[in-house]
Amino acid sequence: MRVLHVIPSISPLRGGPTVAALEMAAAQRQLGLDARLLSTDDHGSDVLPDLPTGQWCEHQGVPLWLCRRWRAPQRLLRDAAIAPALPLWLQGQLAEVDLLHVHALFAFPSSMAMLLARQAGVPYVVSTIGQLCSWSLSQSPRRKQAMLTLLERGNLAAAAALHVTSTAEAQQTRSLGLPVPCLQIPLGVAPPPWLTESLTTSASGLRLLFLSRLHPKKQLEPLLQALALLQRRQPSLPWTLQIAGQGEPAYEASLRRLAAELGLASRCQWLGFVAGEAKWRLLAGASWFVLPSALENFGIAVVEALAAGTPVLISPQVALAPTVAAAGAGVVCNPEPEALADCLARLLLQPDPCWRQRAQGLAREQFAWPAIADRFAGAYQELVR
Repeated sequence: MRVLHVIPSISPLRGGPTVAALEMAAAQRQLGLDARLLSTDDHGSDVLPDLPTGQWCEHQGVPLWLCRRWRAPQRLLRDAAIAPALPLWLQGQLAEVDLLHVHALFAFPSSMAMLLARQAGVPYVVSTIGQLCSWSLSQSPRRKQAMLTLLERGNLAAAAALHVTSTAEAQQTRSLGLPVPCLQIPLGVAPPPWLTESLTTSASGLRLLFLSRLHPKKQLEPLLQALALLQRRQPSLPWTLQIAGQGEPAYEASLRRLAAELGLASRCQWLGFVAGEAKWRLLAGASWFVLPSALENFGIAVVEALAAGTPVLISPQVALAPTVAAAGAGVVCNPEPEALADCLARLLLQPDPCWRQRAQGLAREQFAWPAIADRFAGAYQELVR
């Protein structure tokens, strides 16, 4: 079976969905599916380095075709990843594709892929990546409602299935009344082979790690306010907060100013964007991974932390919260400063070595790519009959 994955960007700057799409396709190829990936050379305000456009290449074990993104002057148009060559190229490929797997909405590559597949009669699955949840739809609501009315609702209604990663995402997606089944399959994680049990138990000191895009949705502000409360109440507690990620320069600057105003400048380490081996070592060396997000339809960074053997402190709005709590692999806490401060004080003052073992066990049992890729393969077979 030939499956073509389509995603607006594979830039690591775009967060977890890009990591997941590449790893999903690679895991499916390991099962014998001819999984390939179509994207653009988007890399935020720049273009992806070291990858050619307009030809097949191999990237992270996956055949990849990149189309050149329009160099739009406005950020909104850049984020839409408008690639003029993509529709014509995709039209020529659809006759050889058994199924299209589209990742993301409200972007040119995704919308065009769904529209062209509809016209060609090729079945397609859409990974909604949380963009149909109420919080996401409330951001830039006029633009999204216009796109839903004009194009995306029709695209979604014609899909063979909508891929969701959690029960919470499935419920919010179904509330839109789309006549399409939801395919609920979690995402996986692929830790590097060198990530051993001994490494994940070697964390020293009290290191809190926030690893994500720097975006208001991630709610770093209440975490900083909570840590300021903790510092006033427990001034001798020797913790540091490592902040790995980047965002819009103005927003990042506002976060740094807030940390300084709260008296946390000496406690915060701003690491910028971290990837590859450095990311995994950072995850494995942390005492706790903290993400008080306003919405995560899944939370791939949370699963990566678990795979590294690091327990997680997350908000109830992270869809993995019930799974984490049930496994005892972390703590779920409301993302208000007072509640976070109380929770952090308990966790840092009373460490439990079993947290790390339970975290890694959960990742190994529920989020290993081979088993998840097999579930996708079975679903694909059903959808193309």
